Formats: sequence, C-alpha cells, structure tokens
Amino acid sequence: MKREEHFGEKINTNGFDKNPKNINTKGRPVSVKAQLKNLLESEGEVVISKEQIKSINEDGSVTINLPTQDHLAMKLLSWSVSNKGNNSLKAIQMVMEQIDGKPNQKVEKTKTQERSEVDYSKYSVEELKQLKSLLKKGTINDKL
Repeated sequence: MKREEHFGEKINTNGFDKNPKNINTKGRPVSVKAQLKNLLESEGEVVISKEQIKSINEDGSVTINLPTQDHLAMKLLSWSVSNKGNNSLKAIQMVMEQIDGKPNQKVEKTKTQERSEVDYSKYSVEELKQLKSLLKKGTINDKL
C-alpha cells in the first residue's frame, strides 16, 4: 500500500509547520539528575526566578511554584540529610546512583560440565545393566 493511500487526506498534516503550537521553544526539560547535580554544586544556595514566586507571606516566608524536576531533586536531598534511618540511607544511595552511576556488580560465571553423547548400541545387555546400576547408585533422587 502506498503512503498516500494509507494516510489519505491526513498526509503531511501533523508537521510543526502546520502546528506551531507543538514546538517546544524552551528546549528539552532539565532532568532530575541535572537538577540534583546543580543543587549539590550550589552548596545549598538556590536562586528562584521571580516568575516562580507565588506569594510572599506575612511572616516573610515565600511560596513558590517549582518545576517537577526541581521539586523531586529538593525532596530527595531533604530526605538524604534527614534523620530517618533507612529512608535517609536510601535517598543518599539514589542521589549517588544518579550522580555517579550505579556501581558495577561483579557476576561470577561457573562452567558446568558438558554431557558427552554416548552410543549405547556399542554396549552389551550385561554392560548396560551394570551401567544403570552404577548410575542409580550415584544419583540423589531415584528417577533413573
């Protein structure tokens, strides 16, 4: 089937030139990993743009709107410095894995003994009975 037949009237109707509203003019969103790295490198100093400030409260505190990546990064770092035992350790581990990557895990592979093909037609009936008896003696379960 030709492309024109498959798409019909819809061919070339979904491009950015036809739908400029779909163009991401701000570029790719910043990842949580990049936000974590920025927060760790800033040594606790965070700059919030005035567009993100929602309100200034009477007590002087500020309510802000954070992008999801910033919020996740701040939450993860706050957990990592908290005194909540396992949650704190898990958060530290997650931060380290995001920044440094997961450590390599060593996997040992053992070689199993290969079974050799046996031509039983070369044995006599008596030899086969002896072989079966010997194999039965050495097996763990009686499925022989």
